[in-house]
Amino acid sequence: MKGTTSFLLITIFMVFSCSSAPKGLRSAKEIADICTVRESGEINADNAGEIIKKYGINFDIPNPFHSDSGGRSKRFDLSHESIILCRAVLLDDYSTEADILFQCTADSLDESHCEEFRKKYIEKNLRENMFRIRIEMESGFSEKSMNHEHWAMYIENSDGVMIEPVDITSSGVKALKDSVFSDYNNIYFHQNLLRRDITLYFKSRTFFGQDILGGENPFIVFVMSRKKKTLARVAWVISKISDSD
Repeated sequence: MKGTTSFLLITIFMVFSCSSAPKGLRSAKEIADICTVRESGEINADNAGEIIKKYGINFDIPNPFHSDSGGRSKRFDLSHESIILCRAVLLDDYSTEADILFQCTADSLDESHCEEFRKKYIEKNLRENMFRIRIEMESGFSEKSMNHEHWAMYIENSDGVMIEPVDITSSGVKALKDSVFSDYNNIYFHQNLLRRDITLYFKSRTFFGQDILGGENPFIVFVMSRKKKTLARVAWVISKISDSD
């Protein structure tokens, strides 16, 4: 999220190289097709960042503490106080390896230091028989507005079964200053931004033994809601979709 303008312009288009979209995906606002990405082979320093990008979906939700969160125009909300910018990244075995290598490359770590980073990353983030969805949040309002307890968050499999996370963790809040150019006012606005990651852990298999990230479940839908109102529905196509789906 390197600036408000570029963040808002980035979208994941509904392109399904594996198949056309079934009924269960039609309600999703943004869809990432990672089917072909998972089959693309070796991960290296040159493609790790692109893999993470393709595994991520950008969206925004109303800020739960802002009085104008229901309808304020983004043109007059350059520091996005009324909304929270979000990026959901599905982290399976493949994208986790890309995430590790991407962070090693971004920090210019040599092989030995990257291996040390890998061990710490695995120890901190990975749990047996689970996968993660990381929600990267950015807001210009307050730290409290990014508390995960404000929302109900869950996934749905291709059968429409709701699956709740086993655990949710939050990173510390990072504050930074940024500036954004307004075409409307023809000036730069300085803004104070807050960032936080929320990570949801899900069991890899359902109660009935279905492998959620396997071929028997072609897609998952991630949902965020508040006070019984759906705020976001985004999805990942994770395997080939048959005509019967």
